[in-house]
Parts: sequence; C-alpha cells; structure tokens
Amino acid sequence: MKLSRLRVEKAIGLQSAHSLLGARGRIAKATVLEESHIASLVDAGVVEIEVVVPDINEISEDLVSDRLIHSLPWTGCVFKRANGGRYNVYASHSGFVDFSRVDIDAFNAVSEEITLATCLPGTSVTEGDQIATLKIIPFYVSESLVSVVELVLQTVYLKVRPWQSHFKIGLIQTLNDAITLKIQKKAFAVQKSRLRAYGINELIDYRSTHDLVGLESCISKAIADAPDVLMILGASAICDRHDVIPTALERVGGVVVYFGMPVDPGNLLLLGEVGSTTVIGLPGCSRSPAMNGLDLVLDRLMAGLTVSARDIQEMGVGGLLKGKFSRVASAHVGRQSLTASA
Repeated sequence: MKLSRLRVEKAIGLQSAHSLLGARGRIAKATVLEESHIASLVDAGVVEIEVVVPDINEISEDLVSDRLIHSLPWTGCVFKRANGGRYNVYASHSGFVDFSRVDIDAFNAVSEEITLATCLPGTSVTEGDQIATLKIIPFYVSESLVSVVELVLQTVYLKVRPWQSHFKIGLIQTLNDAITLKIQKKAFAVQKSRLRAYGINELIDYRSTHDLVGLESCISKAIADAPDVLMILGASAICDRHDVIPTALERVGGVVVYFGMPVDPGNLLLLGEVGSTTVIGLPGCSRSPAMNGLDLVLDRLMAGLTVSARDIQEMGVGGLLKGKFSRVASAHVGRQSLTASA
C-alpha cells in the first residue's frame, strides 16, 4: 500500500487517505471516491488530494477484520462490526472475563498492523459491556500476514464465564464481647448484597461463640448442609494459622490452603476447604461494602473457577484496592478485578 497525491479528477474509484471538505459536505477518510465526491471537491476548489493505492495481494481493512474475527475461539461474546477495519466485542451475559494476558501480548507482537485490545483479565462484566476490540491499523494488509494472524488467533482463548447463581452459600459469624448482634446483622446484610451481584439471593445464616468448641460444632453443622462456599466472619480477625478459625477448620477435617493475601484491604483472608466445600475466613474489612480481597476471591469462585495458593499470590499486582468503589452498591457494573495476570 502507498499514498499517492493525485489531481482530483484522477482519483475516482480510489480511497481518500484523509477526510476531505467538499462543496456539499465532508467526505470521510477511507471513502471510495465516486463521481459525486469528485464534483463536490472540484466545486470547492480542491485541486489535489492524497489517495490510497493498494499493492497486489493486499486486502482491505474491513475484509481483514471480517476474516479475523471468525478465527477467535471465544465464548460468551457478541461481535459487532464498526467502521475502519474494527470489530467490537461485547459480553453476551454477565460474568467473569477469563483469558491469559500472555496470549494477547503474543498476538500483538506479531505485527503492528493488526491489534487486539481487551479489558483486564478477571474483569467482572454485565451483559452488553464491551470487553475487546480488534482493529486493523493500515487501509490494506498483505494476504501473507493475514494468513499468519489467522493461525495465531486460533490459539487465543477468551471466555466470559457466567456466574454460578445456583451456588449454595453459608455464613458463620462468631460472637464475643466486642461484637454485638446489631453488628452481625449489618455484616450479614452486606454479604447478602455482595452475593446478589452474582445472582445469588439466599445466604444461610449460622452463629457461634468465638471459641474452638462452639465454632467446631457450628462448622460441622454448616458442612452437613453441603454448601458450595462457607464464609466465616470471626469476632476477631484471624492473626495466625493457629488462631481459632483455622484450628477449628482443621479439627473438622478441613485444610488451610492459604492464609493472608497481597491485597489491601483484605490482607487477613484465609482460604481453606473441607470436603467439596470451599471455606473463606473473612477479613474484618468485609463487614464494609467497600471493595476488598474477598471480592477478588468471590469473583473466581462464583465464575466456577477454583482458587489456589498461586491465584492468591497473583492478586498482588492491582491488589491495592483502597479507594475503590463499593461493589455492593455498583452490583458489579463495570468493575474490574485487577490481578497479576493483568
């Protein structure tokens, strides 16, 4: 492809390299010039213009984008063509955008002529949110490059994972002299609001004293109800792996997967499991609707993903959440879970 400067009369059938102002209005960039365009430019006193001249075996930007968008093995997405060699990608349902940044980086390293921009991995979206855009930079791209890019795109996976709104969730709150029933009632309401953002309207309520005997009994009772996720909000924050909550969990046959996370607020979160139930020891900040480490963990779980020690460790980059808006109030609209994979 090259840009050539021609007399207006000789530009018919070619694309304008820039937007032009004729006697009868503006002519958009990349317009294939017809006789009416030429007449409008001549009447406006325009003598020469720059036009785009493709080389042999080059494909126009719109045709390139048409071909490439069908190479994307993406699910939970809607593709919509836009002007200028662009396709925008939108979520077809609410959920968690799951992909590897490494794949996107590798694709964008193939050529500067074809680009793919996405939201961050781990972004929580609602139906209709834009999650990506495929843009062809020049007016024309060689057939050989398009063929290579088609193959690369077939290895770039992205999925909008729907929220598992059928999940059964329980919440144990422990009580001591510092925590009143009023505080517990408010904390329960906050967690219910968090879950409603995932389409979950039920939260099983359990209460216990903040000691090993009471909590061990309460965990056993809760596990008998077979929840997918059991959250435990202690009257006192967990300060060590040998504290009341992790010890009680282990006494009922559970394990502590990870304690602590590189996320603030939310450092003192515990991740564990007992049988098929994921257990989360909540940080004290989860009593507030403000975004914290619990939200990052719930995003993955409610998308049907597991949360491993490595997943927790990779939440550090972007894990400074102070000042982030309340997810409870926003109901996940436009929010982003910033993780190290971003």
